[in-house]
Amino acid sequence: MGRHCHVALAFPLLAGLAAPAAAQVSDYEMRYGQVIEVSVDDLLSMPESYVGRAVRTRGNLEMLPGAVERVTYALRGTFGGYLPLIPTMEVGAMWEDEARRMVGKEVEVTGGVEGNAPSIYILVWGWLGPPDEKRARPASAEATLEDLVMKPAQHDGKTVTVKGQFRGKNLYGDLPSASRQRSADWVLKDDVFAVWVSGKKAKGEGWTLDPDLKRDTGKWLQVTGRVRVDGVVVTIQATDVVLSKPPSADGQGPAQVQAPPPLPPRPQKPPVVVFSLPLDGERDVPPDGVFQVQFSKDMDEESFRDRVVFRYAGRPQPGDNALDAKRISYDLGRRTLQVDPGDLLRPGRVVELLLLPGIVDLDGLPLETRPGKNPGAATDILRFQVAAAGLLSGPSP
Repeated sequence: MGRHCHVALAFPLLAGLAAPAAAQVSDYEMRYGQVIEVSVDDLLSMPESYVGRAVRTRGNLEMLPGAVERVTYALRGTFGGYLPLIPTMEVGAMWEDEARRMVGKEVEVTGGVEGNAPSIYILVWGWLGPPDEKRARPASAEATLEDLVMKPAQHDGKTVTVKGQFRGKNLYGDLPSASRQRSADWVLKDDVFAVWVSGKKAKGEGWTLDPDLKRDTGKWLQVTGRVRVDGVVVTIQATDVVLSKPPSADGQGPAQVQAPPPLPPRPQKPPVVVFSLPLDGERDVPPDGVFQVQFSKDMDEESFRDRVVFRYAGRPQPGDNALDAKRISYDLGRRTLQVDPGDLLRPGRVVELLLLPGIVDLDGLPLETRPGKNPGAATDILRFQVAAAGLLSGPSP
């Protein structure tokens, strides 16, 4: 596991006092509300929706370009935008010390969104750093889920190894849904005692359990990790998850077993458009803009050839440029198609980006139309309106 830091706002009267972690977290929630998970791209594209709210997001940590007076760190979005990170006063020194070592690596941060859209930043009070490969795995003590649930204070902060049955993403309501810290957390249960497991998926070499399927529940697992207690709810920050046998009748603990034969492959999902920049339907697009479309899966670059059309919507009008100089490229790492019209677009006109049948992903699955779209003969279509001439020139002096 990576280094986890979570320090919350303390009121002035409490300065210098050691307040319980749960109480400190509630101070922040009183100010920003309950933490929600959101992507960096959503924060950058819809900043006005998140100002004043508590969020948890993750991305590659980088030094913010152009910072002169002091080093400022930021998370970089898929399309090159930056989301600045400013630590609270309580964690400032620790953040400056650790951020230098985390540059270029994936970091999860928790904080409040501040600023005025579109210029926002995250006021950071907690983060989860990348795994430290050089750090030796801490020794763990064997425990039972009953021990953790009935005597949580004795295990808080300690590394333990426990065994229990996989219960998916709380598919049976074993724990309060609001107590889940991250959307990927899942439940481990033995008898009537249940805990959350965070930081690692229920998978290993040759096996994987789907937290959304009840058919995958009931399997016995052995989990090693650090215990975190929040009120009466226990979460294990997992460092290791392996398959186990059920407890034997003689009281001996379950022994680790070899991975079972892999499950039959689940049906593959076809690719779809998941994001575009500018946003689909956006108005006031600059006439010299470049258009980017992101897909849900890795696409076959060759399949875009002669199957991407960029044009003015409706009937041709006098003065329309042919847009026959457009340039198309595909970034496999970002799953992003880039379309450069190659000419200035006419102010006020609506333009269309059509994706025609025959575009496929690397598995050969054809692109699927997004729900609610009616692209006609095309597979999918995105529309944008170019800014009117008056908006481009600005107000008269």
